[in-house]
Amino acid sequence: MTSNKIDLHIHSKFSDGLLSPSEIVDTAIKIGLKVISITDHDSIFGVDEALTRANRRIEVIPAVEMSSNIGNLDIHILGYYIDHHSKALLSFLEEFREYREKRVKKIIEKLLVDGIKIDFERVKEIATNAAMGRPHIAEVLKENGYVHSISEAFIRYLGYHSPYYVPKKTAKPKEVIKKIKDCGGVPVLAHPGTIGQDSEIIYVLIKDGILGLEVWHPEHSKRQVDEFYEIGIKNGLILTGGSDFHGYPRGHSSIGECGCGMESVCDLKKLSVKLRD
Repeated sequence: MTSNKIDLHIHSKFSDGLLSPSEIVDTAIKIGLKVISITDHDSIFGVDEALTRANRRIEVIPAVEMSSNIGNLDIHILGYYIDHHSKALLSFLEEFREYREKRVKKIIEKLLVDGIKIDFERVKEIATNAAMGRPHIAEVLKENGYVHSISEAFIRYLGYHSPYYVPKKTAKPKEVIKKIKDCGGVPVLAHPGTIGQDSEIIYVLIKDGILGLEVWHPEHSKRQVDEFYEIGIKNGLILTGGSDFHGYPRGHSSIGECGCGMESVCDLKKLSVKLRD
């Protein structure tokens, strides 16, 4: 049911990935992918570059991965075929961008209390135009010799249970789902197997208006894939998949490593057209 010709979950330098949108497009073409989607965290700044670079050699679906939460659970919602020039969407994402910067500063302040010195300007330099986040802090922690790897930085300093952790901006999934639909996009729950309370959360989000489910993901076990596939089919959801590529050492998956079939792309496209009518 899966295909490595279509990868609908890829991150670029405009969030926490290592490659530029152009580099991602070139790589995807080189390995023979037919359709890709750059799904940066709370950012659509890489979409136009990817579309221009593709130049009809490969289909690039305009998309975003938006943050939301239910209590302490991080819920990521993928939005496919969005109008990435929508003023309402851009304004909403700008609020996230501003909060991300404040959040990074708060984490740095907490670290400093315990003598761990991180320069905000250096974090900003590493992030460049990206939506600033914990991976960028992790790189500076490694650079300054506090840790030997990005994963160690998250385990020791940046994980959810760390005393230095600062919560993300609060946003209800229902609100995020509506924003995606309002700009013609199809909301899909990202990597449900990494959230916890798998099936229970999926049914909550179905009530909130989710229209798709990311079934195929590198961190999903075969049992989870089978379970999510069954839930998706029973509830009429579009089934998607992707590598969630970030680039080593920020992630260990490769572009095209995980994906879905062309049927998923056709379903997304049809539903997006219907949402815009």
